Amino acid sequence: MIKKISSILLALVCLVSGGIFLFTAHAENENEHQGLMCISYRGDSAEFESNSLEAVVSAFNKGADFVSVNIRKTADGRFVLCDENEAEASGDELTDVLKAIGENDVLILDFTPELKDELYTFTKTNGALSSVIFRINDSAKNIKDWIKDKGDTQVVGVYDSFVVFTAAKYIKALNESGMSFVEYQSKNYFNEMFGSFVSRAIFSSSSKAVAATYDPDLCGQRRDSEDGWNELIKQGFSVIETNNTEAFVRYIASNEKSRIELEKIYNKAAEVDTEKYNTVSRENLESAIETAEYLLSREFASSDELQSAVSSVALALENLAFKTGEDTQKGALNITSGKVIAAILVGAVILAAQIYTYKKQKTKKK
Repeated sequence: MIKKISSILLALVCLVSGGIFLFTAHAENENEHQGLMCISYRGDSAEFESNSLEAVVSAFNKGADFVSVNIRKTADGRFVLCDENEAEASGDELTDVLKAIGENDVLILDFTPELKDELYTFTKTNGALSSVIFRINDSAKNIKDWIKDKGDTQVVGVYDSFVVFTAAKYIKALNESGMSFVEYQSKNYFNEMFGSFVSRAIFSSSSKAVAATYDPDLCGQRRDSEDGWNELIKQGFSVIETNNTEAFVRYIASNEKSRIELEKIYNKAAEVDTEKYNTVSRENLESAIETAEYLLSREFASSDELQSAVSSVALALENLAFKTGEDTQKGALNITSGKVIAAILVGAVILAAQIYTYKKQKTKKK
């Protein structure tokens, strides 16, 4: 009964502001998305005007995997990059941006729902469908209906309800359409939207999880910096949509370097014959190896996890100490549950024998 009440209360806590973006893509593209990835929010705004051609090109040149841009339609029917809050739709034309980016670069297009058919026709006519992902705010059913005859299209569905259980159903529905990514957003006041309860529901699929760190209200009030990225990556997020493109690209490079370093020292440690070392140093090394093995088995891990694991294995190797005669004695005296039980049984037998002897002697005296 208490367990049921706890579950209900936890569910109620989870009914806070949140949203989910689901990227659907061809199944054959899944292998392209490995490890940590960067979405540059509106391009390299640190160097150029946000949502401009220069910002987009610079972000890709600095290593961003995707760049998200906002698209609006001008009065004379042109699609331009323009922020949502601008009074008038004006800016660099989408056509020019598509021509300027590389062959493997991909834009994530944000726009008002009524533009989706026109934008699809526009990008298809210009042979640019492989260079864009459409982000659409609509129900799972409507999105599935819209893309069912558009096999060459990548789509992001936006979930804007606040109910966790509905979110899980939404994810499952779009998963059937070949979803490759899922982006979850929440103010996360109670730290539940990014906790294990939601993680189990959201990340049970093979989808890569995306965190929008460019706005603290969308990532549980976490900072768009290494500390925030580390925390979110530990929660299972492997794609970060950021305002700090260059810094996160450096973070990814550092992360990959740490992973390689961990793999090297793990292989070295795994070859050590631990039987000839004393109990303490052997157990320290085995524990460090176990942690390293776990992190390397995952597709991604946070940089602080990897660096800590490298240090732990290195320290354990450095502190290995051979067994001595004293260690052998200590090993024999080492307390285990089996030895404790045996000691208790022996003590009980001795006590019983003493009681028996005492009673027998008392009887003789009488």
